[in-house]
Amino acid sequence: MKPAHDQGKPTALMATVLAALTCGVLLAQCGDSGSPNAGPVSQGGSIEDQLGFTQSGIQAAQAKVETEIAACMKAQGFEYTPVDPTAARAALTGKSNLSDEEFQKQFGYGLATLYGRGTQQTDPNDKIRQSFTPADQLAYDKALSGGNPQQTFYVAADTGDFGQLGGCTKQATDSLFGGSQLLTTLQRRLDELDDSIVQDQRMVRAFEQWTTCVRQRTGETYEDSEAVEVDIVKRLAAVVGPLPEGEFAAGAFATLTPDGPYDAAALEKVRRLEVEFSNADVACEEKHIVPVEDTVRAEKERVFRQANAELLRTVKPLGG
Repeated sequence: MKPAHDQGKPTALMATVLAALTCGVLLAQCGDSGSPNAGPVSQGGSIEDQLGFTQSGIQAAQAKVETEIAACMKAQGFEYTPVDPTAARAALTGKSNLSDEEFQKQFGYGLATLYGRGTQQTDPNDKIRQSFTPADQLAYDKALSGGNPQQTFYVAADTGDFGQLGGCTKQATDSLFGGSQLLTTLQRRLDELDDSIVQDQRMVRAFEQWTTCVRQRTGETYEDSEAVEVDIVKRLAAVVGPLPEGEFAAGAFATLTPDGPYDAAALEKVRRLEVEFSNADVACEEKHIVPVEDTVRAEKERVFRQANAELLRTVKPLGG
């Protein structure tokens, strides 16, 4: 299906869609870009919730970006079909209306559990791209992303690094959300806010309790949720071979298949472990971290809002 130099790597759009549609239930599972849906903080949600740095907000923003990208690509002579999130999710998970809780129970983080589950239906543009010569594929990638296909809107929203966007993706982001540099500045300051929350001694103690809780449930010792995901990826790679480096967003490995023979039973074991460990992670986080974080975040955000009032007035909410 893919040219030789693309074997084992998901297309840019596929990576975006799968990550956005299958991002895990809690903040720690989706990077530092916020929880999937508005949380407490006096029932108004956190700053990140209100600015749209949530699962639903990023999906809404992605829909707008997709439409803008299609117009931009057409102007440059390329066909581009905006992705239908519902169809993409259904093609990947087998259910278009899968709730966050259902996804968590069935797929865990969406890493090993979604490995190899991607289909052509998930990315309507993959067939278009694959019909091109290698030279035209490069031109297509340059028009779409500035020649850096891994730098997608979702990755930018997830990591806060909008400065790496290029091509029609950057143009669409700048047009809809007030400029990629503004979003980068905002996300950097939000990351600083999150750092101050995590470093609070109340949170340090909460994470220690989380570690103990997860160890009791899994027999393994982890510092945080990311460490659990890294362990799952290592276990997956040991079975199927080397995996792409970078962010471990949900669905990142869905379009991959082993280059050679592999132990199917071993892969299934990793998948079972992922679901088990992920659910232990969530249960322990809800018990030990979430209640403490809500209190600490409310305190820290009051100070943040005062110090960044002008910036917060300037930024357009992602899902707004």
